[in-house]
Amino acid sequence: MEMAKETYIYMAPAARAGSVVRDFGAVKTTLLVVFLPLVLLPLPILSDSTEAKCAYGLVLMAVFWITECIPLPVTALLPVVVFPLFGVMKASDVAGNYIKQATMFIIGGLTLAIAIENCQLHKRIALKTLTLFGVQPRWLMLGFMLPTWFLSLWISNIATTAMMIPIVNAVLDELRKIKYKSNEEMLKGEIELKPDETSSSSQRSDADVIGTDEEKDDTTLRENNVTAASPPGFDPSDRSRDTMEFTRLCKGFCLCIAYSANIGGIGTLAGSAPNVIMQVQADIIFNTYGLESGVNFVNWMVFALPVSLLCIMLAWMWLQTLFLGKSSLLCCTAKPRDGNEAVGYQIRREYEKLGRMSFAEKVVLVHFVILVLAYLTMSIPYVGGWGQFFPKGYIGSSVSAILVAVSLFVFPSKRPSVFCWRRSGEASRSVPSLLTWKTVERGMPWGVLLLIGGGTALADASQKSGLSQWICNQLTVFSSLDPSITSLLLSLLVAAVTEVTTNIATVTLFLPILGNLALSLNVNPLCLMFPCAVAASFAFMLPVATPPNALVFATGYVKVTDMAIAGVGMNVVCVLVLALATNSWGDAYFDLFTLPQGFPVNSSAVAL
Repeated sequence: MEMAKETYIYMAPAARAGSVVRDFGAVKTTLLVVFLPLVLLPLPILSDSTEAKCAYGLVLMAVFWITECIPLPVTALLPVVVFPLFGVMKASDVAGNYIKQATMFIIGGLTLAIAIENCQLHKRIALKTLTLFGVQPRWLMLGFMLPTWFLSLWISNIATTAMMIPIVNAVLDELRKIKYKSNEEMLKGEIELKPDETSSSSQRSDADVIGTDEEKDDTTLRENNVTAASPPGFDPSDRSRDTMEFTRLCKGFCLCIAYSANIGGIGTLAGSAPNVIMQVQADIIFNTYGLESGVNFVNWMVFALPVSLLCIMLAWMWLQTLFLGKSSLLCCTAKPRDGNEAVGYQIRREYEKLGRMSFAEKVVLVHFVILVLAYLTMSIPYVGGWGQFFPKGYIGSSVSAILVAVSLFVFPSKRPSVFCWRRSGEASRSVPSLLTWKTVERGMPWGVLLLIGGGTALADASQKSGLSQWICNQLTVFSSLDPSITSLLLSLLVAAVTEVTTNIATVTLFLPILGNLALSLNVNPLCLMFPCAVAASFAFMLPVATPPNALVFATGYVKVTDMAIAGVGMNVVCVLVLALATNSWGDAYFDLFTLPQGFPVNSSAVAL
């Protein structure tokens, strides 16, 4: 019997090398997770100091966070394993960092945000705001930016961006439809409206902007059905016919959503996770010396809300200059009045689809207002607040947040039909609550809670082991600089780093070090912690920097180069505004450049 011959495939050395490289590429994350802990082992083994053992965990988590070789929340769980094994902290002490008052504050705020999204209240606010603005591009852009900015102060900027993008797409499709008709059918640049539009248009007002007389314009639009009807074979989503000028308009509208969401997140303590992480880590540093950081909801707004307002207005002007040009007119050849009417009608039509404000929306809005008022009045500077009626230290922002969150599971989502609320002849019926646990379980970003807990555990270990102080002692270069210059340089550094890694990971790694660095310079720890925590949200250059950037990039209108060019200017402008805030009202309110009483004075610091 003839033996079967084995077939060997000859591969050139270059081909074999390429195959090996591809194999390594396929398992690179696994190799990093397996071998990095082994490569770093000499650090805690050769040096018996607690600082070196803590540094092992810090470096390991930093690399895992930056490379995202395993999910970020999973990396945040590593302190529970690493620090007890190496004797840095007890397991019970590490685990205690994962549920703190700040965690409960975030849970309460996110629960309300889920209720707002569930009843579509955020969409009603956004569309109503758009109907109040003119529809010429510069005002339409502002109409997109303000509701995005305002909603991002209170709810997730991811949800806000995801809600606004379809609205922007609908408006752009309407503008594309107008431009197509004006170019292909009306050589003189006039939009062909419905047959009865010609006779009725002469009797209408010559106003160019929708919204000057809301009821009159809305009635006119309904009667005449002012909308650019699609020509045969026309697809509003087809971008192949877009001119360069119209494409720039699309890019500007999309970027304004992402930038507004990022800027809005810095305005309140509930706006984004880095804000809460900064509060927690500031409390850790101050509590070490038996002091209070003073960072609460109102104090955060005193510093950051003016920064957010200035940045959003400067972003509006920057994006106008970059994408709308000098004229800031509609990028189509249609008459301004006709184009405005068609776009205005589209916005009103989307708003009218929501119908009348539902019972659930009204109740959620009341809960939202009550929670904001509770935040603002708990501790009013120089006056006091309702928190003073309770023993000192017993009441925090988390109390209000959780109380409102629990209430959302109790209040009905529809008008009840029992007792005095039941109409004559109406049968009694049970009504579901505003929120169910399944809804919250599905919408709650549990990974963010783990990230905050992991960051708190890492900061606590760095502080107790002395690692933060050791790192600060190595940063002697900053001792010869003015603290204001140091703050500016570090803000730029944080803004640059957060372009390539998450802002949560950035502030988690930087803030413990910066707080101790400020103490070594004999200034308030908030002098460096406040601006750097805010700067972590100034990520405008790359799609991977923040979720809003990624969502906007996914629309296909924006290229990486577009975002990078616009983002460079935004980064510089926003960091300069932040420096202005630090050296003016921030210093006046928090006394940032003076070491608070109770902290040890570093005699080796250079006197400035």
